[in-house]
Amino acid sequence: MVGYYQNDILTEKQKLIAGCISGIVTRFITQPLDVIKIRTQLEQKTDSKYKKMWFGISRKIIKKEGITAFYYGHNLGQIHSILAVSSQFFVYELGTKYASNIQTETLRPTFTFLCGVLAGGCSATLVSPIEVIRLRQIILQKQYHGIYNGAKTVYKHGGILAFYEGLSASLIQMGPAVGISFGVFQLLQKRLLNYLQECDDNCKISSTNPHKPGHLLISSTVAGSCAGFVSKTITYPFELVKRRLQIASHKDDDQKIKKHYIKCKGLVNCIVDTYQADGFLGLFRGWKVTIYKAQLTSVIAFTTYELACYTIRELQNFM
Repeated sequence: MVGYYQNDILTEKQKLIAGCISGIVTRFITQPLDVIKIRTQLEQKTDSKYKKMWFGISRKIIKKEGITAFYYGHNLGQIHSILAVSSQFFVYELGTKYASNIQTETLRPTFTFLCGVLAGGCSATLVSPIEVIRLRQIILQKQYHGIYNGAKTVYKHGGILAFYEGLSASLIQMGPAVGISFGVFQLLQKRLLNYLQECDDNCKISSTNPHKPGHLLISSTVAGSCAGFVSKTITYPFELVKRRLQIASHKDDDQKIKKHYIKCKGLVNCIVDTYQADGFLGLFRGWKVTIYKAQLTSVIAFTTYELACYTIRELQNFM
């Protein structure tokens, strides 16, 4: 199960490996939805095809840029995902290990949530430079192609601070989002596993894995889907703002940016400008496709992590 528990035989290093595996699988499957989500969040309101429905974006991308456009920035996306997912699980596991020493039961859920907030904040800070480069690769492939060239171009336009554009919104969004996600996941998964019951004497698995892999798969899928929906919905406006801040330093000499995409400068100004232009619902623009992606991401990340941990425990019995 995600989070520290006393009888777990896995080391922190082994859990870090499980987190890396989870990050690789998650990014490969969710990359196309991420591209659609980002285009929706940044696109100007005037484009009718983008305005009608999110799958219109897919058609436009395929028609104008080809199917490979769904994997623009994928190499950086893999690095981003490995760092983001593994760091979230790693910091959360370490945090809950120390939180387990808290004797007061009423305070433990609060500290567990704060462990998630800390994990989200560490992850957001760690991957911020990669996010900025990758976002610009997705919308401006020619100018930001390649990791080295992308980093060089970002630096050229805005200096070292350009790599941390949108970090304030990212911290406000990612900290609570990860805290909520882990909290909802742990709560639901624990109850589902209790309902499905632990392995009895007839289970053909080792004692180091207290639950059947099928039970882990079912509980992680359901709990992960709910966790993704709740956490992303609550914190979504800050993700929208973050994306618009991350292209702030790009110069308007590129007419594609000037004509089609929305840029912001400053967290509060971005929220106010978005609200004035599109109303309250404007803060949730692109929410639908983001929720699909968030649920899929959460399900894959949690389920892959759980099954990777399960496999590592099983392998240890043969070594």
